[in-house]
Amino acid sequence: MSMQAHTDVKYVYDHEDLILQEVLARYQLTADPRLREIMLSLIRHLHSFAREVKLTWPEWERGMAFLSKAAEWNSPQRNEFIALSDVIGLTMQVVAASQPKPPGATLPTLIGPFFVPAAPTFKNGTDISNGASGEPLHVSGRVLDTQKRPVADALIDVWQSDDRGLYDVQDEKGVWGRGRVKSQSDGGFTFWSVMPTAYPAPNDGAIGELIESTTRRLWRPAHLHFSISASGLDSLVTHIFVHGSKYLDEDVAFGVRPALVADFVAHEPGRAPDGKIMDRSFRTLDYDFILTRKGA
Repeated sequence: MSMQAHTDVKYVYDHEDLILQEVLARYQLTADPRLREIMLSLIRHLHSFAREVKLTWPEWERGMAFLSKAAEWNSPQRNEFIALSDVIGLTMQVVAASQPKPPGATLPTLIGPFFVPAAPTFKNGTDISNGASGEPLHVSGRVLDTQKRPVADALIDVWQSDDRGLYDVQDEKGVWGRGRVKSQSDGGFTFWSVMPTAYPAPNDGAIGELIESTTRRLWRPAHLHFSISASGLDSLVTHIFVHGSKYLDEDVAFGVRPALVADFVAHEPGRAPDGKIMDRSFRTLDYDFILTRKGA
């Protein structure tokens, strides 16, 4: 018995162009103008991608399985989807496109997968390492606006790896190498911690599968993470990278910007900048963060 098409079916999904037209027509009804713009553009590009590479059904299935694997590894302590965005350069494209800065302002970079909100708060001058292993590091600096005026009460979030290349959320032995301090009336801040080191991005989840199948470049150079917010100013998420660290030119997350590479100065045992007498070698970092004013 021959099969006949039902002519009373209004929508036809049996051709690539017809499929795209109907999907676009449906999402054209999105009420929020910005969401509508984003969704329509995303749909056009995704459909165009699938047609350009002639994506096969097994390849599509593998892609869906890959996303499922990423979801399995995603947690409040490790955002696998942010990490995936990082390693294909999408995060830095968004940063570069959406956060232009005037000359002299501190440049932003990616946030990474290991940021944890509501980290412990410390007084200035405190050691935030909380037992993390590594060479002692004294960090100081100021928070300023683009007119070089001090910014008081800026909230400064800091997080980092230890000398094993691990973060506290990977180690599962409490909170360490992570904390908050506030800038003082002159914009200044200080704290002690330990030197970070270069480390490979976690390769036990979806990221590892992707990198192993493609670039095989998995490492991040040594860095400290900073997230700084203050009333009336644009928030800043950035890193300070260790000058001379390995992998500055092949960061898996594409996050290195030359202006964010700084000297972590080596010192022999002796008096530290805060007057503390050190019985072992240590490092110092002195770095001013320049924030832009909202609407400027």
